[in-house]
Amino acid sequence: MGGLNPELLAPVAEAPHQGTADVDLVVQVGMVHDRGDMDFGWLERALTAAEFAPVGDGRGWQWVTAVGGSAVRVDLLTDVLDHRGQQLALPGCTRATVMNVAGPSPALRAPVVRRLPVDLPEEVTPSEVDVQFANLGAYLLAKSAAVIGRREDRDPYDLGFVVVHNHAGGALAAARAAYAELPAGRELEFAAGFRAALRRLTEPGGSAARIYAEQRSLDGDALPLEVLAADAASAAAQCLAEFDRLVHDPAGRPAQPLNPFVRSADL
Repeated sequence: MGGLNPELLAPVAEAPHQGTADVDLVVQVGMVHDRGDMDFGWLERALTAAEFAPVGDGRGWQWVTAVGGSAVRVDLLTDVLDHRGQQLALPGCTRATVMNVAGPSPALRAPVVRRLPVDLPEEVTPSEVDVQFANLGAYLLAKSAAVIGRREDRDPYDLGFVVVHNHAGGALAAARAAYAELPAGRELEFAAGFRAALRRLTEPGGSAARIYAEQRSLDGDALPLEVLAADAASAAAQCLAEFDRLVHDPAGRPAQPLNPFVRSADL
């Protein structure tokens, strides 16, 4: 559900999204009283077979390996209401744990299965694998939680990129997708997080829009920084307005954009 996903949700031929070398894997562990019957030994065995090793003291939620000379890290995450911000033991594992953070649970709902090529010797099969990725709405809700919670520079860039460029239909489609994936029983929590994250992007001169614009420029987008920031702010404002409309009038007709969404450079 992490840095590999925006390029799939929002493919842009020119100046594509710049992903990361970490893989965020969401593990559904359930509440504390339900975990005794689970067994995640298969996950630890798979990580070990792929030559991953835990970071640190031999037991942890982050596992690393090297692929083609580059470091790749798998982060094992979960989202349950007990022991927030702490590592949780994984039943059946001796070395793998999972970090409990607020936000990633929507990724478990209606994942999108994508077939990806595997770069292996010809005699090794399969040449492709099916991988479950967070869908558009789930990704936006989880990324919004990251924008509010961990405050890393790349989070507003990721959020803005998917809101602006998603192939489902841009800002309004992003709002509808996020609304559709609000987790039952936690709607208020995730709606508040999505709104708060979008508000940070709605000011063209604000830090979130600036971070988005600077990274898009590094991606290869030739538009001026102020135009890129304005595009992100406009899309975030439209997304926020449509999301609020859905929350207050889910049976009504789709809202019209605040303004026709046209990239500023085209005006």
